[in-house]
Amino acid sequence: MSEEKIGNVILDLEYYKGTDEYSDGESVEDRLLDIVKSGEDIGRRLAQGSDWAELYHLSDIRKNILSWTDTDKSASVLEIGSGCGAVTGILCERFGRVTCVDLSKKRSTINAFRNKEYDNLRIKVGNFEDVEFKEKFDVITLIGVFEYSIYYISSDDPFVDMLKKCRSYLKEGGKLYIAIENKYGMKYFAGAKEDHTGRAYDGIEGYHGVERVRTFSGYAMNAMLKAAGFTGVEFRYPVPDYKLPMEIYSDDRLPVPGDITHRSPNFDRERMDSFDEVKVTDQICADGLFPDFANSFLITASNGSGKPQDGCLYAKFNTLRAQQYRVDTRIMLENGRLYAVKSPSCKEAVSHIDAIENNRKLAEDFYKSIKPAEVERRGNDLYFEYINGRPFGDDCIDYSSAEIEDICRDLKEHMDILMADIADDQRCGFEMSDAFRDFFGDIDIPTGIPALKKANADMIFGNFLRTDEGIFCIDYEWFLDFPVPEDYIRYRVYRCVFESYINIAWKIKTRQEFAVLLGIDEKLADIFDLMEDRFQQKVSGDGLCAGTISAYNKPFRRLDEFASEREGLIARMESAESESKRLSSELAEKDRIIQEQQAYIEKLKRAIKNPLFAVKWAANKAKNRRK
Repeated sequence: MSEEKIGNVILDLEYYKGTDEYSDGESVEDRLLDIVKSGEDIGRRLAQGSDWAELYHLSDIRKNILSWTDTDKSASVLEIGSGCGAVTGILCERFGRVTCVDLSKKRSTINAFRNKEYDNLRIKVGNFEDVEFKEKFDVITLIGVFEYSIYYISSDDPFVDMLKKCRSYLKEGGKLYIAIENKYGMKYFAGAKEDHTGRAYDGIEGYHGVERVRTFSGYAMNAMLKAAGFTGVEFRYPVPDYKLPMEIYSDDRLPVPGDITHRSPNFDRERMDSFDEVKVTDQICADGLFPDFANSFLITASNGSGKPQDGCLYAKFNTLRAQQYRVDTRIMLENGRLYAVKSPSCKEAVSHIDAIENNRKLAEDFYKSIKPAEVERRGNDLYFEYINGRPFGDDCIDYSSAEIEDICRDLKEHMDILMADIADDQRCGFEMSDAFRDFFGDIDIPTGIPALKKANADMIFGNFLRTDEGIFCIDYEWFLDFPVPEDYIRYRVYRCVFESYINIAWKIKTRQEFAVLLGIDEKLADIFDLMEDRFQQKVSGDGLCAGTISAYNKPFRRLDEFASEREGLIARMESAESESKRLSSELAEKDRIIQEQQAYIEKLKRAIKNPLFAVKWAANKAKNRRK
């Protein structure tokens, strides 16, 4: 039988040779198959787990790598190396027909069960080199596959030949998407082990002794694509990497210092940190070198000429939220105009788009002079016209390295500017309301403390721009239409800063202590922290979120700290060795004295028993004294 059907999905076995040629381990894949067949809530499972294989193969974050692309229901897609279907679902949602090919029947079965509701999916099991296709495709993908081209293509130049074979199956004007690690990615210099070999610096040092896998620099990727005949090549840069991307930058919208505030995650294996990755990344961004040291590439190669005039320049994803709050943001170029576009990533989030649109009205009279950005509704998308300006906090000191006292002073000064612009008629004394309880739950807050009748709860500096026309609020996603304590709004910003800069957490034990340094009452800081926990819990739901994903982090150590500890250990060992030698010397001296005393006693006993020996012994002692 050359076909099997799982749900609506066709599993095509025409080219299957009877054995799987690639596997992460039978026990791993058996477990993954049991999970997807059982219908278990994967998000909830991942929120309670810590297994990297499950996170990598099953997380919704994986689909972000292509979720920013335009939907085209008339387009056909070929996904090469589809694996367990982490990206297949988003392709089925956005495109008309999807054909997958993969070496493993076990993985393809997992894919089919995972995406069984789609009726536009066919999975071919076999080697891409052997499979014949009777059509050409609008889109082809190599997501985490190109580095393994040696498995798929038998030739002296398997990487260029893989690209040529892909190009032969592309329609004129079609697109090939390649996601792959950058061999010179910043995380590798910082000490992360090479993803495929598990050894530090393997890629940077040239993969000596490694035969089956290769990653490349951006320069090498571009040269191979040109050699394969592709005429249009665009590079994008997933952050932290293509496996679990939360942001995607492009050459037209690169990160600037301060944009990347966390070191690369360490989910697969332990690592040693050679240096502060965040500080070095800031320097790389400042010098315009981020494309050379990005951890991963997402490359769009086409048969067309030149670079498209319109498209997505940047994307940010909120996959670590409950589904009803999953709203993604893209910076789009359309007909020469830039827009910031907010889109629901699933149908459950459309109501949140409605709420954001309504928040524009709430924001109109909230500030004295700060202007809320205009918004236009297009279907389920919100288009904010792009405002040219400087980020409100671009004149802040460097929070990643400054002293705590200077950070507190600078942070408070900037926060005071924003809070002072809130309209006077928006201020009141706090009174508990049903709307407050619905949002935060039962929390005991003193009545009458300074409060706001309604509040922009997300007044982080990145949501404001300075322009010649004044300050603009460019993001009012979280507007609370009920009274909240005024200092809670401050506390949210302070907590965000505390959690974004590890050097602050190294010096101060808790975020409440940090808030108290910034003028928040100590008792209220605990109350506000509870409010914020409830806020985050509401937004995150019971699935994988920013808090629960931390359980997957493997231990990491700073190399300089490790070296210092090693030197200290050596010093202690040397000190112990020196002390041991001293004690050994003292012990030897005591042994010598004891032996002499024992010899003296024996001679004394003999002298008592033998008078002749006593005379000779006394004479010898007198003679020795004269010498």
